[in-house]
Amino acid sequence: MLLIADSGSTKTEWMLIDKGQLLKTIYTEGFNPYYYGVNDIVKILNSELIPQLDSLMPKQIFYYGSGCSTEQNCNIVFNALASSIGAEKVVVMHDLLAAAHALLGDSEGIACILGTGSNSCYFDGNEITMNVPSLGYLLADEGSGVYIGKSFITAYLYGEVPDSIAKDFKLHFQSEQHEILDALYRREKPGKYLSDFTRFVGKHISHPFCRQMVGEAFDDFISVQLSKYPNYNSIAVAFTGSVAFHFREILKERLKKADIKVGIISASPGDGLLKYYLNKA
Repeated sequence: MLLIADSGSTKTEWMLIDKGQLLKTIYTEGFNPYYYGVNDIVKILNSELIPQLDSLMPKQIFYYGSGCSTEQNCNIVFNALASSIGAEKVVVMHDLLAAAHALLGDSEGIACILGTGSNSCYFDGNEITMNVPSLGYLLADEGSGVYIGKSFITAYLYGEVPDSIAKDFKLHFQSEQHEILDALYRREKPGKYLSDFTRFVGKHISHPFCRQMVGEAFDDFISVQLSKYPNYNSIAVAFTGSVAFHFREILKERLKKADIKVGIISASPGDGLLKYYLNKA
């Protein structure tokens, strides 16, 4: 019995597999080891995951997670999983590898994540051999929900957002400058706060202002991330993540303009990972 997990900063998708079949899918809160310690993760597992397993304890766990890019962070998640579930085998990997396995299988290509944050890698069909650094929401995350949300809220505070959109924004959000800055600089998870505005941008995506903003965010991702891979114009580039999926038509337009071959665009790696492990089984 296998338990496969794909964890982002906001949610984790767990897939329980036995004898080549999916038994159930469970969703819990996400946890990034840059911000959560072992005890914090154990609490989430004990309250949200284990009760839903219904005593079906897996013997092997393959966990892909955001923030699992260093040995120290992988150990945090490993220790939490090992102490809570006690599987015989626990493997903790970076979420970029989840994207590669889900989008490319055993084929060569560039796998990209465009969700709350953004990242990319070159996968040779067996392992990741190149990764343009993802510098997080403070310095980078081009093309992501955080990046688009940051662009929108900056334009709003500078009075650059069209009146019709600004009026609707005031109806649905804390809209005074001091309220926005307080949420950004004094509260927890400012990145998630910024990314939430991307849904609002999506609501008005038919307006040229919002469409252009999203397009420029993707242009920046192409320029800063994709163009650094030597063969980015000659192999498939595939995407996973809510931003890539919901704005996929704009993404395809910008990729085509940059003469980039578009591969799969999926909302999450879940279905691709399931297929990958069922094929391996």
